[in-house]
Amino acid sequence: MTPATISSQIRQIVSLLMLLLISVQIKSQTRVEPDSVRHTQTEAEFDSLRQALRQMKRDIDALRQAVDSSHSEMNQLISIFDPNETIDEDFQSRSRRGRVDALLQAITKQPGRLQFNGGATSIYQNSRNRRNYHNTFTGSFDIYAHTAFSPNSLLFFDLEAIGGNGPDQYYPNLAGANGDAGSTQSSDGTDRLTILEAWTEFTMLNKAITITAGKIDLTNYFDNNSSANDETMQFISGSFINSAAFAVPANSPGVRLRTTLLNKYHFQFGVSSSDNSGDEIFHDIYRIGSLGWTVLPGTGFESNLRIYGYQHPLANHGCGWGVSFDKIMFNDYHIFGRYGQNEDNVAQLWGVKQAWSAGTRFVKTIANQTLAIGLAYGENFPYNDQIAKEQVAELYFRRQVNQWIHISPHVQGIRNANGIEEDVLIFAVRTHFNF
Repeated sequence: MTPATISSQIRQIVSLLMLLLISVQIKSQTRVEPDSVRHTQTEAEFDSLRQALRQMKRDIDALRQAVDSSHSEMNQLISIFDPNETIDEDFQSRSRRGRVDALLQAITKQPGRLQFNGGATSIYQNSRNRRNYHNTFTGSFDIYAHTAFSPNSLLFFDLEAIGGNGPDQYYPNLAGANGDAGSTQSSDGTDRLTILEAWTEFTMLNKAITITAGKIDLTNYFDNNSSANDETMQFISGSFINSAAFAVPANSPGVRLRTTLLNKYHFQFGVSSSDNSGDEIFHDIYRIGSLGWTVLPGTGFESNLRIYGYQHPLANHGCGWGVSFDKIMFNDYHIFGRYGQNEDNVAQLWGVKQAWSAGTRFVKTIANQTLAIGLAYGENFPYNDQIAKEQVAELYFRRQVNQWIHISPHVQGIRNANGIEEDVLIFAVRTHFNF
């Protein structure tokens, strides 16, 4: 092989290597360029995904805030009707006024919050004497609206509607056989919602002084009794709700002042208009005062003694007085008693000269449900001493069905109803709903 041939072959080999290198480089460049493009596209897609995730996170946060806000508002709305904040283990064993006081005490801890509570009561009564019998039904509905302006001030409304007058329209008697009766229906048959109470209350000096002003029910503060003061949960006979001799005007504009010492002794004074018209409220003023003493308050042996006296402007400013006593023994057994007496001019206006009543009540919680048994007897003496005294008795069993519903059968007896020879026997069933 000649040097020229060798040189030519070397040039060919070098040319082939050059071509090969160029080919590899071209292929390499061709291969790298799509990977780079794909990498750039992937990065762009990741950036877009990140932005979408960030936007989604912002949307989720905004939605969460909206849901939390709505949930909070809904909780506030639901809590308006939530009894767990105010009902304790002996809540259902208290009088109606005691339950309302517990609600008001709870609302003062949350100033500015509006809260609603209430109850609905229905009473069926089969009443009969020697000549005839009647079946009557009454229903009442109360809504309590209350709010606090501070821990020491609150506002309270009681809106009520009642249907039915009970058996008293057929068998008149001195104190009433159904304390929850008294239709609020107008003469044209329209059902009406009435404002039973509307007042504001202030406390001072660590609750040593309490002032209540507005449309008030004086029986909530005077002649009250923990065992016999609530027609919706305790006795339904009027003789065992308040003393039959307690000559007190209907709910009217008034003021009540109470002072408490050592959580044991209290003095109360109240003034009220003799009617609910709102006209000339400083004329014909009804005045009442009381002294009270509590022994072992808040224990299973609590005792209360209350003495009160009043002056009635519509009875030529005649006077009357009364005493109320209740005692708890071993948490479950309750006894109570009342006595009231009026001067002649008050007795002539009111129809009752004097009255007394006494009874017992057993309250027991079984399987988180309350069982109550009540028995009472009383005598009412008419103003006309030429007619017989009226004798009243009642027995009831109340069973709590659940947290809201209570059912109680009752047996009531009235002898010499309205002071005449009229004996009435009444079988009743009451259903009460708390909410």
